[in-house]
Amino acid sequence: MLSPIDLLVLLLRGIVIILIINVIFSWIRFAGGRVPRYNPIVRFIDRVSDAILSPIREVQNRLFRSAGMGYMPIDFSPLIAIIFIQFLIYLLRGLQ
Repeated sequence: MLSPIDLLVLLLRGIVIILIINVIFSWIRFAGGRVPRYNPIVRFIDRVSDAILSPIREVQNRLFRSAGMGYMPIDFSPLIAIIFIQFLIYLLRGLQ
């Protein structure tokens, strides 16, 4: 039987996988490929990743603007989110 912490760690690892899939989809779209947006699985991945990445993108944009950098062509929000989630997993594993 899974403990609540194991279940939470499993959920967080699933979110990391969703974020990685979303990054791959964005690379495919950038290269001119087609990712069907009407597909329910793609819509689910987009909604979950946007819910996680939107607050990080807002903070990232504010920090870049305050540093006088303006617009950055590279989006670091998935990397920041994955590092933060891995840190949470590390902390949760320490509670066991």
